[in-house]
Amino acid sequence: MSKAAKALTKIVLTVLVSSLITGSAFAAARTYVPKNAVAKKELETCRLKKASPIGKITECRYQRQSRGKDVFMTIEMPNANCMREFQCEREKN
Repeated sequence: MSKAAKALTKIVLTVLVSSLITGSAFAAARTYVPKNAVAKKELETCRLKKASPIGKITECRYQRQSRGKDVFMTIEMPNANCMREFQCEREKN
């Protein structure tokens, strides 16, 4: 065999081996999830509906995106500002 043929054979073998090695890296991945795993909590947006100072506390009333029951928060400061919106836990039906 000539030098050119040997060099070509080395190149072909190198490309073949590298393609076999990298081809196995694209296999489907599996993630282990135990049977007693806690389900991820579903969230929804709650937007400020009304802020009312009552004595030394501020009561913030939020409306759910799904129009369910309102969410209440109290802040123990008379002049506190309520958040305009936050992610609250979705109601269970």
